[in-house]
Amino acid sequence: MRAPGRTLQSRIVWTTTVVTALAMAAMIGTVLLILQALNMNNVDRRLTDQASAISTTIVVEADGSVTASETPNDSIDDTTWIYNPDGTLVEGPKTGTRVATVVKSLSRVEKRTRLEKDERVFLAVPVREEGTTTAVVVVEASLEPYESTRNAVLVGLVGLGAVVTAGSAAVAAWTVRRTLAPVESMARRAEDWSEHDLDARFAATGTDDEFAHLGRTLNVLLDRVAGALRNEQQLTAELAHELRTPLTAIRGEAELTRMATLTPDVDERLSRVIDLVDRMSTTISSLLAIARGEHRTDARTTTAEIIAAAVEHASARDGVEISVVDAGNHDVPAPLELAVRALSPVVENAVRHARSRVTVTVAATDRTIDLLVNDDGPGIGSADPESLFQSGVRGADSTGAGLGLALARRVARTLGGDVHVSSAADPTTFALSLPRF
Repeated sequence: MRAPGRTLQSRIVWTTTVVTALAMAAMIGTVLLILQALNMNNVDRRLTDQASAISTTIVVEADGSVTASETPNDSIDDTTWIYNPDGTLVEGPKTGTRVATVVKSLSRVEKRTRLEKDERVFLAVPVREEGTTTAVVVVEASLEPYESTRNAVLVGLVGLGAVVTAGSAAVAAWTVRRTLAPVESMARRAEDWSEHDLDARFAATGTDDEFAHLGRTLNVLLDRVAGALRNEQQLTAELAHELRTPLTAIRGEAELTRMATLTPDVDERLSRVIDLVDRMSTTISSLLAIARGEHRTDARTTTAEIIAAAVEHASARDGVEISVVDAGNHDVPAPLELAVRALSPVVENAVRHARSRVTVTVAATDRTIDLLVNDDGPGIGSADPESLFQSGVRGADSTGAGLGLALARRVARTLGGDVHVSSAADPTTFALSLPRF
């Protein structure tokens, strides 16, 4: 019995509750069946004893008439009838029509007959002398006292079942909560360590139970993760250093060349080279900060600044126009350079595949701000949208390395957001979601 979103603790408690309730229901049903059988046995034994006692008091006169003498315990009462073999009433109380009809139907039986009707049990016993039926004794007992007892027992058992079920649920909840408390504590500490201290580990408990084994396993996993992160940071730092050196040389050469007398066209091109080098240096610094976890979490920018910078950096393409829909200027808790780094690949991808227009809009919710980039291109076709965010995946007509969207998603997730495809066609729309707080 599994439900979406239900915790392990609640599933165990609910399972215990249901199993206990079913067990109590089975117990109550069994007790009631046993009680019913015992009551019927008591009724039948009482009727048999009563019929036997009355049969011993019957006297057949010389003329064939039947009489009954009173016994010491006064057995003939308002639940006893004596009939002649021909069905003539010899002695018996006056009763209602329904009871009288049932008794009359039993007045000429030739063998022991039991009949249950209208919450009453009737027993007819023929009295024989020398093989001949001389009289018929009919006795009756009401089932109402037994029904009252059964109902009282049922109410008591249901109450007991409810108490036992509630008690078992409470005990299960208490036991499971105490049992899983170490797991919850380990999860909280691991979550905190993932953000603040990758070198922290679970302390040895000195025991050999399941939780100690889990702690040792997690420590091994954390060692491997920390080692992989350190290797990645080292590789990123080395790549950044290798890239910065030629970029610095290129910028220096461009600056020196601009000091000479140049035509305006050449000077403008050198200026663009310097701008591109600066942008690349900023990107490298941003990616290095992400890899090291050093990006500033207190920096803030606005959606207008992010969109303006991303549109400015986007490569122009003949026949394609980029338009920005004014949807308000929202505050975003993220460094501008990182937010732009997350949006720029999305805008450039839209420009590359658009026919004539790329539109950037802003949609704000209570928790997120979505920067929507759509184009009027052919769409992504039958391709899996998630595959577009895998490193190295690119279209057949693309000249890039297939890293732009993958890097955009990585940067966005570093900022607490995400990049995803919200519409595959008509228009094709990518969304950069950033947290508002």
